[in-house]
Amino acid sequence: MSNNQPQEKPQEQQAPAQQTDNAPDGKLQPAEQPAKNATAKTGKTNLPAKLIPLKEALLAPKKAFIAAGGTEVEFNRELNFAAQILESNDYLRSVAMQNPESLITAIKNVGLTKLSLNPELKLGYLVPRKNKGVNAVYFTSSYMGKREILMRSGCVRWIEANLVYAGDEFEVMKGTTTYINHKPDPWGDRSQENIKGGYWMAILNNGEKVFDTMPMQRILEVKARSESVKAGKGSPWDTDFVEMARKTILNAAYSQLPKTDISDAVLRVMEVESTYDDEEFDDWKKQQEESKDRFQQDGKPTFTDYEEVKQ
Repeated sequence: MSNNQPQEKPQEQQAPAQQTDNAPDGKLQPAEQPAKNATAKTGKTNLPAKLIPLKEALLAPKKAFIAAGGTEVEFNRELNFAAQILESNDYLRSVAMQNPESLITAIKNVGLTKLSLNPELKLGYLVPRKNKGVNAVYFTSSYMGKREILMRSGCVRWIEANLVYAGDEFEVMKGTTTYINHKPDPWGDRSQENIKGGYWMAILNNGEKVFDTMPMQRILEVKARSESVKAGKGSPWDTDFVEMARKTILNAAYSQLPKTDISDAVLRVMEVESTYDDEEFDDWKKQQEESKDRFQQDGKPTFTDYEEVKQ
């Protein structure tokens, strides 16, 4: 009589688990699966191992983000953008670890302004700055981002900032009749050396048209106050001068526009930039009085991938 019962296959022995240097939180990983790119699952988000210390700070703004009108999908998307930015920049990440509360506030402000950290859109950035001697992470809007906030918030119907070059026809009239007339020379030399200054113009909610100008000297003064420029390091002023100059002009516009139609929450976000810029401008003026050679900054490195324009 033959034995038709199936024979049991010998069980494969798994390699013993062992601790690896780059396993998150020191957890054990199977030997055949080394945690070369260890990540920690947080809800639907996988955090790189180097961001695990920031896990709570990254997730903390979720409730406020959604309360500001965002969705969970949008929050997760912005969280991924924030993680990419933090992972790719050691200095920004170190500042966030020193001051995690500032990172929480920065991500909340992304939700309040309804902008995005998407690097392709270039509407806003996470930047480290020193305010009153304290390093912190700030969310700051770009020229396009600030323009978007001003129009979407109802502050203005429309607003724009432009540069004027040598060879352009430019006329400003003020008095009982006011207007600004700019006829660019499309074939002229648009190099930085030929910039004479710039201007902003806006249409208010009541239909009134307002404008003002800014000379090149004033734009260069703002550039001189840039932390990375003072430190002699590469700066967006070197790679994106036009964008930075237009943002400078738009900052000047913001200080002169009525803000009655902007919500208190969004207004607070935008006022943070203005307050910081005013304080830094005072410090900068004192430095000029003390010495003309105080533009070099020693000590800790300055984050220069994304930089706020200081009005």
